[in-house]
Amino acid sequence: MVSTIIKWLLVIIGIKLIVVLITIPFTPDPRRDLAVREEMYRKFNPNAVFIGTSRTLYALDSRLFDSLNRNETRTYNMGLFNLPASQAFNIAERIIERDTAVRNIFIELSALDYNTILLSPTRVLPDFVFRTKVMAGCSTIEVSDKIESFLAGLNTSLYQMLSIAPQIVLAKKAMRTSSDPIEGTPWLRPDGHQPVNLGGTNQTAYIHRSKKSTAQMMAARQTKEANQYYIDQINGLILSASKRKKKITFCFPNNLLHTEFLILSQVAPYIPEHNLIRLPADSRFEALFDPGNSFDAHHLNQQGAKIYTRFLQEEFSKRSHPLTDNI
Repeated sequence: MVSTIIKWLLVIIGIKLIVVLITIPFTPDPRRDLAVREEMYRKFNPNAVFIGTSRTLYALDSRLFDSLNRNETRTYNMGLFNLPASQAFNIAERIIERDTAVRNIFIELSALDYNTILLSPTRVLPDFVFRTKVMAGCSTIEVSDKIESFLAGLNTSLYQMLSIAPQIVLAKKAMRTSSDPIEGTPWLRPDGHQPVNLGGTNQTAYIHRSKKSTAQMMAARQTKEANQYYIDQINGLILSASKRKKKITFCFPNNLLHTEFLILSQVAPYIPEHNLIRLPADSRFEALFDPGNSFDAHHLNQQGAKIYTRFLQEEFSKRSHPLTDNI
């Protein structure tokens, strides 16, 4: 019985390897392929970097951010589709250790649903452990939902490692021509940002729900029920950066999902204020959720990106940073 299972696993892995080799000629999407994106990052040679999900990709205008900083910064936008928090931390750790030119590292504070599409085989298990520990420390989520999340994560990990579907999706996307900002051909600027000039979206119901969750997140305060594991990972990263004269700043994305609020409401209030940028508490908060400033339910268009970027730069300029000050 065991030998039969092993044989079938070897067959599946063999098929997976063959399909991977077949799809190699297709140009990877830099919004989904970390290796390609890191090569683009190295060519740009930045001294500041924003790491995050697709929300960061579309919302952070690197060129505008640098212009407002009188070009003291040379910023790269490392926004990637479905980037897991553990992988964002891993990217930041490598930059801290290896890239002496980068002095400021901004990380999108996120807790998206399970996805391993960007993970190398060696990162799938650490990411699964990270998510499991984060969920275990979240008192706002029911035990039954935690178990469901655990099983979903296990299923996704096995799917990503053994299924040929991700490679088929890659091939289909490579052959598809579309002007859609997400499903269509990527057109990133050298600084990593993908501006979108499309008008507003009609997905107002989704935007309203995100606005409600984000407002709840803005109002979150410290309680006795902190998610200590997640907080420890954040504090460890901040400490590691400071030892190398770099600074880590966590930033709220332009919107948050309800599940993210449940997790991050027990995390964000415990991040040192010097290392955290929330969203604006004035009329700009309303503007970020104006359907005219988004091209879909979760992503800002170029007009919305200007609002978000200007706010981040204002908050950045209020804080000491390694380009001009000692941390």
